[in-house]
Amino acid sequence: MANNISAISKEILRVLRKSIGKIFAIHLAYVALGVILFTPLVGIVGKLLLRLSGKTMLSDQDIVYFLLTPSGIVALILFAALLITILAFEQASMMAVCGCIMKEVHTGVMQPLYFTARRAARIFSLTIHLIARLLIITLPFLAASGAIAWFLITDYDINYYLSEKPPEFLIAAILIGLLLAAMLAVLLPRLLSWSLTLPLILFGGVPPSRSFKESRKLTKGHHRLFLLTFGLWGISALLLGAVVLGTIKFLGSNLAPMFFNSLNLLVVVLGALVALWSLGNLFITTFTSGSFASLLAVLYKRYGSGLDISDLIQERQGQHWHMTGSRFALLLLACAGIAVVVGTLFLNDIQTNDDVTIIAHRGAAGKAPENTLASVRQAIKDGTDWIEIDVQETVDGKVVVIHDSDFMKLAGVNLKVWDGTLEQLKAIDIGSWFDPKFSAERVPTLIEVLDEARGKARVMIELKYYGHDQQLEQRVVDIVEQADMVSDVAIMSLKYAGVQKIHALRPDWVVGLLSAKAIGNTTNLDVNFLAVNIAMATPRFISSAQSAGKQLFVWTVNDQVSMSRMMSLGVDGIITDEPEMARNVLAERTEMSSVERLLIHTAVLVGRPIPQNEYRDQSP
Repeated sequence: MANNISAISKEILRVLRKSIGKIFAIHLAYVALGVILFTPLVGIVGKLLLRLSGKTMLSDQDIVYFLLTPSGIVALILFAALLITILAFEQASMMAVCGCIMKEVHTGVMQPLYFTARRAARIFSLTIHLIARLLIITLPFLAASGAIAWFLITDYDINYYLSEKPPEFLIAAILIGLLLAAMLAVLLPRLLSWSLTLPLILFGGVPPSRSFKESRKLTKGHHRLFLLTFGLWGISALLLGAVVLGTIKFLGSNLAPMFFNSLNLLVVVLGALVALWSLGNLFITTFTSGSFASLLAVLYKRYGSGLDISDLIQERQGQHWHMTGSRFALLLLACAGIAVVVGTLFLNDIQTNDDVTIIAHRGAAGKAPENTLASVRQAIKDGTDWIEIDVQETVDGKVVVIHDSDFMKLAGVNLKVWDGTLEQLKAIDIGSWFDPKFSAERVPTLIEVLDEARGKARVMIELKYYGHDQQLEQRVVDIVEQADMVSDVAIMSLKYAGVQKIHALRPDWVVGLLSAKAIGNTTNLDVNFLAVNIAMATPRFISSAQSAGKQLFVWTVNDQVSMSRMMSLGVDGIITDEPEMARNVLAERTEMSSVERLLIHTAVLVGRPIPQNEYRDQSP
């Protein structure tokens, strides 16, 4: 066994050494193909999802609900097939190069690409067969896991399970973990037995439908060898990634401080680090893809029926790719150019005029229990511009301020908000979980929060929908008008239909959509602002939203570095549990030079720590 693995490893290294130039070029070709072809295809699939759903935009829960429908499942399978097909195409081209090396046949870069293109139908057919087999194996386990979750952890609000981790949550986690382990135990041998399907259809002329059976025959009796070989490949790829990216991060954290006194040099250095980071990632992905392709080719040569590369034999010898001195010099010049361009882009990204609104998430939830009058008062004390709260209806039609669907997380009380009267809810202590000094805190009504905030801060009301709302939109409108705070209130929700209802009731009110994920163009929606997860707040999205006349708020930002980075990108508002921290960051930035702002903007790259506190949950 050890001798076989050693021999396979040596052969892989020999093939890689001779083919790495062509493999690198092929990888670049597929990266370009991904940009040119795959990105539009993702857009097409997104439009298909929207057409099947009958909506112009899907966000958050709507995406999940749609993907659970038959149409959504079909669309998801097609998307997975598309992704796997593109990966299979790259592997096929790289295996063609490796096959030529093992056969000592010279070839260029374009010929393996043509070789793969001529087999496109076979590769796609193989992908469909593979996905079908994977679904047959995994769906029963996934369905059983879903059933366990449904029966054990759906009685209370999900935030209770995630924060408190009660026994039923741990039981569900263990049972689901055992099911997934069993699924892997069933799936892994199948994947090993199917590992030669791609080389079989490429080099053996075997039809995709029969390749699985033929692959099982070839791998029979060698599963342990294949498992160890693939395992060593995976460990090697992980170690290489850790070493390369760790080295780049180390260089960043030690080189950048040497140029703090020169903005021009610092821009180039930081640009060079970003370029080096990109090249490091490119090197890792090239090695990972190339070594996997050579592994499959070597295994097929040893245990298969021979490599048929007759289509490539007639290629000219002089077409193979070399890294000559001139090409190396050109690469260095290109890297220098990238460094200057990227550095300049970094500098251009940085905003020097911080016109940013601070929005206290559920009040000052980092200092006081969320959605209480105490958190509202604390947020006002900390200098917030807006106070964000969540509202629902009680069984007796009162609008109360609370995020979760029940009181399990806040008080350990099994009572759904929509099942309780206001009197029942007011009897529950929702402050002691945070600190005993807040034991007097009770669920406030919307009117109580508005009265507390009047003249001190504006109020952003999030409509929470758990399927039991009665007249939530109309009641919120009535209360806001009763409080005479229309000009100091904005309404938002994760549910666009709810936002539309408010807009229909009061067309002139300020309304917004809250989202963590979205399919479709949210910037075209009939809202005044978008409140998005920080992962969605890319420079392009921010610019697109603002160009469409929408304000862009980001949630939930709870550390100084991320706050400063979002301010540098030009967001209109930051939703945070720490309004005082945000106010301090704004004040500190007025004293910062462009160099210091640039350093904070690239803090993640140069390895500076991002302080994080523990929060009850990070949901909107």
